[in-house]
Amino acid sequence: MKRKWRIPASMLLSGALVLSSVSSVLANDPNTDAKISTPATSGYYFVELADEPVATYDGGIKGFAATQPAPDKDLNTKSSDVKNYQSYLTKKRDSVKKYIKEQTKAKVVSEFSTTFNGFSVKASSTDVKTLEKAPGVKQVVQSKQYRPTMNKSLELINTLPVWKAGYKGDGVKVAVIDSGIDQNHPFLKDPSLKMPEGFPKVQADLSGTGSMDEWLKYTSNKVIVAKVYHPEAVNYQADGKGIRTPEAIGSHGSHVAGTIAGIEGYKDPTGVAKTPLSGVAPKAYLGNYNVFPCDDCNADSTFIAKAVEDAVNDGMDVANLSLGGPATTGFDLLVEVVNAASRAGMTTVISAGNNGPGAQTIGSPGIASDVITVAAVSNSHFFGKAIQATVKGENKTLPVGSASPGGTVEKEVVAPLLPVKDASNDLDLACDPLTSDLTGKIAIVKRGTCSFTQKATNAQAKGAVGVLIVNNQSGAPTSPSVETSVTVPVAMVSDVDGTWLTSGEGSVKFTPGSDNEFFTPDSLQIAGFSSRGPTINYTLKPDVAAVGVNVYSSVVGGGLAAYNGTSMSAPHVTGASALLTQAHPNWTPQDIKSALMGTAVNPKSAALPVEVGAGVVNLGKALNPVLMANPASLSFGKLSKTGDQVKLQVTLKNPTSKRQVYQIKGNSLVKSDKTLLTLAKGKSTTFNVTVNPKKKDDGDYQGYITIVNEKNEPIRIPFYYYVGA
Repeated sequence: MKRKWRIPASMLLSGALVLSSVSSVLANDPNTDAKISTPATSGYYFVELADEPVATYDGGIKGFAATQPAPDKDLNTKSSDVKNYQSYLTKKRDSVKKYIKEQTKAKVVSEFSTTFNGFSVKASSTDVKTLEKAPGVKQVVQSKQYRPTMNKSLELINTLPVWKAGYKGDGVKVAVIDSGIDQNHPFLKDPSLKMPEGFPKVQADLSGTGSMDEWLKYTSNKVIVAKVYHPEAVNYQADGKGIRTPEAIGSHGSHVAGTIAGIEGYKDPTGVAKTPLSGVAPKAYLGNYNVFPCDDCNADSTFIAKAVEDAVNDGMDVANLSLGGPATTGFDLLVEVVNAASRAGMTTVISAGNNGPGAQTIGSPGIASDVITVAAVSNSHFFGKAIQATVKGENKTLPVGSASPGGTVEKEVVAPLLPVKDASNDLDLACDPLTSDLTGKIAIVKRGTCSFTQKATNAQAKGAVGVLIVNNQSGAPTSPSVETSVTVPVAMVSDVDGTWLTSGEGSVKFTPGSDNEFFTPDSLQIAGFSSRGPTINYTLKPDVAAVGVNVYSSVVGGGLAAYNGTSMSAPHVTGASALLTQAHPNWTPQDIKSALMGTAVNPKSAALPVEVGAGVVNLGKALNPVLMANPASLSFGKLSKTGDQVKLQVTLKNPTSKRQVYQIKGNSLVKSDKTLLTLAKGKSTTFNVTVNPKKKDDGDYQGYITIVNEKNEPIRIPFYYYVGA
């Protein structure tokens, strides 16, 4: 059913972790266009105990003071109150562990106390039934599995004003919960950094009496933590014969790390990128929390949760999770863990997912309310080659996204073009075996539905000597990732160039050579693959957007590559959060989220809150916002047209150094109980926003509440609600 979007006129002008019902979940890889099958279940479980974890315990147990930090404070894990309460939780856990050992064959894998109270276990379904009856156990919840989901992009999120103000991430510690970090990559080496006190950190061995000292080789004066979380890891194997270490095998985490904190002014040794590269926060420290320590690894949520907890306990200021899994209704324990981490004082940034453009495709844990969930918009450049094309006697040089590691141009190829048509005479997707004879031709097919490799393989099987894939999204082409079984040249062309190439008889010449950097005006447009909101529970996500297309960063072994995905947009916001943490050390994660959301701007093409949240991050404005809102967005949920009106309260804080007068501008879809506010410096107040669903048509309603000061400097608060059965 097509969704009905309700858009206010002002927008038109301004431009219970539970088992999935299926055995696996298909996600999109925007680099290959392949569907990824991720098992929905495993033999790992969370065992949640009755007492609250440290981050959310607000008192009530005789002899133990509250440990939940005040709204404007971070959790102090070294305080006597925290240590006393942790000792209490440890004794309670030990009692349950004794029961598990005596009554079941389950194996305790990890223990938690900060963001979650309990432990993870490897257990059979029979043992789970016994565990559920254990004294002190609140619930047993099955783990899910997750997958991993900048030389020009810094300008697009307005980073330079923050650098000029003297903030480059100095002293800020960022956890990268991903596939590891290549600590020897030159883009990630900074001899000027001094190792902070208490670091480097690696994991304790199985006995808990020592550490995996040999893992210190995976640290440096920039990568200050090296830990691994996987059932085959050395530290999780009782016999000590595990094979997984913190070493970066896949490049996903190293690419993310480079975007966050790659050194300033790094020159591409290949010469492809003409402008030097830098991470958003080039002086920040990085922590390697490796939950994907092998090629094609999945990660159980129990292991991801332990990585999050360790990052909090290690004192990380910001965490990046460029990963995701399917969202389900009901209780989701990983969501609870990342929310608790944010409340403990670690700003937590998560990718929205790559399952767009359909509605309600935001994955878990990106649905968590207290994290910053990031959508993807396009870049101002891409990397590829130029082809020579002739159509109806007209000659053009066209920039294309060149394939790798298969589908490369090994020798010059000149051949006639042949658009492959389907039964409706439209350009074929080439997802099924083709019937046309393509011998000696360069096939033109359309992007979508299946992987680039599948399209190229089907065309190659019918004799094609080359394949051009026409982008199904507006803007610049991307570089398709193609398997090495494809031996003919493969490239992607833009939708505009694809229309011209298929307009008449023509030919194309592929020429071998190095990639080039091409510039495009099609930046800051919502990426087709970026997952859209609302969440499955009808709350507003994503929160903001950043560049996630053709992002050039570090890969394992010392090279650089352009990747696509919300996995690439999230680290831009993580780096931005690191800069704001340095600039405002007393800001809480909620303050940072409010600053980034309130000052975000519209993308170039019209987009809705369920697509980009508050908009594209504008770091220069977020550095010194004129107002902060908590919450930074309003989710009224799913409403019945026969139900009562719903009211939400917003707290506004004046973070500036002087008195401010603010005007709340109206919106026809919601009602505010105030229009003018005056706040002294540092002071706060509240106002209420009400929605009345009666007499409204079924559909989604969304927009922005804009608040301006006397200089007409705005912040805005996105809102969303759904009316219907």
